Formats: sequence, C-alpha cells, structure tokens
Amino acid sequence: GIMNKSAKICTTILFLAVLLSICLIQTPAFAQTEKGVTLLNYWDFEKAEDVFREVLKNNPADSEAGYYLGMSLLMQKRYQESIEVIKKIKELKKGKTPDNGQLKMVLARAYLGLKNYPEALEYLNVAEEVNADPVEYHTYRGAYYMEKDDAKRAAKELDKAIELGSKNPYTYYHAGFAYLSIGEPADAV
Repeated sequence: GIMNKSAKICTTILFLAVLLSICLIQTPAFAQTEKGVTLLNYWDFEKAEDVFREVLKNNPADSEAGYYLGMSLLMQKRYQESIEVIKKIKELKKGKTPDNGQLKMVLARAYLGLKNYPEALEYLNVAEEVNADPVEYHTYRGAYYMEKDDAKRAAKELDKAIELGSKNPYTYYHAGFAYLSIGEPADAV
C-alpha cells in the first residue's frame, strides 16, 4: 500500500518534471513564431523573415516557421525564394504543419507574381481539390483571370469571394479593376 503510493507519487513527479522540461524547450521557439506572426500581421515582412530564419536556424525541421517564412518572402515579392521554401515544407517533420491547401495557395500566388500562369493555374486547381480556403481560392483565381485579360470570369470569381465574406483587401482591389474592365463603374466603387 504505502510503497505503491510512494512509487506513484515519484512517478507523477518525474512525469511532471519531464513535461515541464519539454515545455521550457518548446516555449522559446513557440514565442518566436508568435512574434513573427505578429510582425506579418503588421506588414513588417523583413523583420518577420528575420524571426522565422532564426527559428529555422535553431530548429530546421519546424514546418510552421517554414510556412511563415515562405509567406514573408511572398509578401516581399521575393517569389522564387518563397517557392523554394514552401516546396521544402513537406520534408519537415516538426511544428504545426500547414495544411496542403495553404501551401498550394502560397505557391499559386508566387507563380502569379512571377507571371508563370500555367503553374499558377495548376496550383489553383490543386488548391481547390484539397479544399483550400474558398475566399483565398476565389480571390486569387480572380487575380489569375485579370492577368489573363478575362475580366468577366475574374468578376465572377471575386464575387464568390465577396459573397463568402472576404476580409482580404486583394479581393476588393481586384474586383474593382474587374468591374471597371467590364464597364460597371458603379460596382467597381
């Protein structure tokens, strides 16, 4: 009885000590990732890039930091670098892995930025198949059609994103140009 109870107490204390040490090891990387995400949200893309590169230097297998590094590069219009980072994520093992739809959307956006339309369309199609965020999908599909001088199709895609409650400023930016292009200035406004 008493020996068994003491063994349970010792086992519990040992378990808590191990758990605490694991948490203390993970906290700095988590805190840095959160700091980087905050910088991304405030559009400070260069500083966010620095933070995510530091996280990856200390933990090269952190797929979440890799995803956000790719996003920070994308937002700096460093499209090829973004593609290289995002394509490496599948090899990474640690951290919260971004879903396949998120990865495909970043690749589609990067290829749009490079004006590599066949690749952009391929990733947009795959993003739809893997259930990417429909607002993002329709927004960037609309951007794709604008780049291909098909404003009517662009407007349809962008309308879908707006109907879904898009909070992405690019949805409205592209929609405005699409409506102007098809001769509907009132809708553009």
